Amino acid sequence: MIQWVKPTVALVESIAADMRQADAEEVWASNHHSPLESMMKGWELSDVSTVAINDNGEPLVMIGLVKRDVLTGSGVVWMLGADRAMKHKKEFFRQTKPIINEMLTICPRLCNMVHSKNMNSILWLKWLGFTIDEPIPHGPDDELFHRFHLERSR
Repeated sequence: MIQWVKPTVALVESIAADMRQADAEEVWASNHHSPLESMMKGWELSDVSTVAINDNGEPLVMIGLVKRDVLTGSGVVWMLGADRAMKHKKEFFRQTKPIINEMLTICPRLCNMVHSKNMNSILWLKWLGFTIDEPIPHGPDDELFHRFHLERSR
């Protein structure tokens, strides 16, 4: 069973210490940040954030939303997870749809970039209904990233 709770420093540090390899590679390729640096910065910039924990209270993933443009209503959605989250993949998939739908009530257009090598994240985004664009060079090393986006249904 997964529960969603308010982030704390301890929860964020625990996810960062056990970050999925694909997520760690993505945050490095995107901006040369360490897992902890990236999570702390994401948390600080987010208008909305939540952490999924398992029955043992272990944090699995953190999801955040940064309101980007008040005029267009766009926001940057992000998610970083621990390796242990993969044991709860099916339930996690099911429970994130309502969170994304809630974020769409705050920002009617969600977007961000995903590393082209981060296949589990790309599959999750497609399952949620995001459009995945063709890869483009991004970040300090010009690695390939896909822009992804989703708009609220009218």
